[in-house]
Amino acid sequence: MIRVRRPTRVPSRLATDGVATSALDRRAFANGNRAFVFNATIYGHPSVKRVLVRAQHGKCCFCESKVTHVASGHVEHFRPKGGVRQDETDSLARPGYFWLAYEWSNLLFACEICNSRHKRNLFPLLNPKKRARTPSHELRLEKPLFLDPSSEDPEAHIAFREEYPYAVRGSRRGEATWRALGLDREDLAEVRRDHLRRVKVLVKLRDGSGQREHRDEASALLDEMTRPSAPWSSMVRAALGLPARAPTSVRTQHARQRRE
Repeated sequence: MIRVRRPTRVPSRLATDGVATSALDRRAFANGNRAFVFNATIYGHPSVKRVLVRAQHGKCCFCESKVTHVASGHVEHFRPKGGVRQDETDSLARPGYFWLAYEWSNLLFACEICNSRHKRNLFPLLNPKKRARTPSHELRLEKPLFLDPSSEDPEAHIAFREEYPYAVRGSRRGEATWRALGLDREDLAEVRRDHLRRVKVLVKLRDGSGQREHRDEASALLDEMTRPSAPWSSMVRAALGLPARAPTSVRTQHARQRRE
């Protein structure tokens, strides 16, 4: 996982139809309704999805796989809208965070596997008694165990040993996030393993005694593979020993190392 920079400007569909529909749902809740039917044509509107896809470079916000060239992907609600579970074995508690169904700050772009097979309605809190149950409750009082890539840097909590994730300094939130999202699932580890194999070949080429142009090309490719737009860039940075969201490029750091 990497930090997601969601644009501050709210898509017009959410600012109009989303606000109006949310007001109706709040009114229905005040009148005793606890089951809601959500309008996917609003929160999942192409104009909304397009902004999220662009902001996330076409990558799933959780597993960092490139999505759009093989699937349509989902507009994901970080806090589940219809119902919520603290643990996988819990029954679904309704309502969920219905008042956030059309809230821009609650939306992300995710692949179908991370969203539908793993995260689903899960949203564990450090203290479940602090869960917001109504629109009047303060969300800031909650302490989610899941990392929100749009408001914090997941790389402070999740890193990689080869192709497998682990919790940085035993981070409870990092552990809870990668386990619940299945970020160690074998099919994902397999494609990351293949990607990592290419990284290692490029490192050997970059650091070898071959032609300068080949070394420079390898360095440039490695630089591209660490950028936020690249798939599994957090794993690549870990493999290259770079800090999270490295302030300098691979090429620059390598040049410094050579001078030293």
